[in-house]
Amino acid sequence: MGVAGGEVIVTALTHRGAIRPANEDAIVMGALTVASANMTSPVRCVLPVSEPVILAVADGIGGQAAGEIASEHAVHRMAEMGPRLGGPDEIAQLLSNIDEEIKDHALQHTEFAGMGTTVAGVLLNSDGNFWFNVGDSRTYRLDGRRLVQLSEDDSPALPPSEDGRPVTTNFITQSLGGSSGGSMVPHVGRDDAADPSAWLMCSDGLSDLVLPEEMERMIAEAGSDEAAVHALWQAAMEAGGKDNISILLARRV
Repeated sequence: MGVAGGEVIVTALTHRGAIRPANEDAIVMGALTVASANMTSPVRCVLPVSEPVILAVADGIGGQAAGEIASEHAVHRMAEMGPRLGGPDEIAQLLSNIDEEIKDHALQHTEFAGMGTTVAGVLLNSDGNFWFNVGDSRTYRLDGRRLVQLSEDDSPALPPSEDGRPVTTNFITQSLGGSSGGSMVPHVGRDDAADPSAWLMCSDGLSDLVLPEEMERMIAEAGSDEAAVHALWQAAMEAGGKDNISILLARRV
């Protein structure tokens, strides 16, 4: 269960990476959203949990412009509705509404056919801490020095390469707006770890290129959350930076 009230300290960075011409990722931290940004230094926010606070990353798909529109719409709607969310049912309903809204936009604008976005994040309120995701963006709990993945990847599981590196794919089985061949079913759950708790949320521009053990080491060895987020971003860039990179490190205190 979560603590009543308190604060959450959030450190965030979103960047286009080394190859992509634009950043189709977006992030939400309470009422604050950031989209189409190219940050090279993290920002730090302290948010009161006197009302529900939503934190998430969204990774737009469907090509330049279309992906940006989908991810930006998702974070704006989460910022708007976050204070009204009480638990898993409300989170799932909001994600379903966003899914339908993005699909409707694509139907009205044929140039945006196939647009969508992944999302992964947490909702913090007086009743507890809840995680959610659609697609392959991830939410981890930071349990001491260890990262425990809470989100469920909507992508095929592939065996690692001979050197132990993860083998990644651009294919995802569902997203907000972009799912085909069936309805979108969000993953939502309660994080039952006792507060104070901490979480790492990221787009696959980080998790596809940097192993969880390496992320754990960087966070543990950094002197601050700002240094940790910057180190994670640098590691993804040094590994090729083939995709947009978004990172949120949040601590509920």
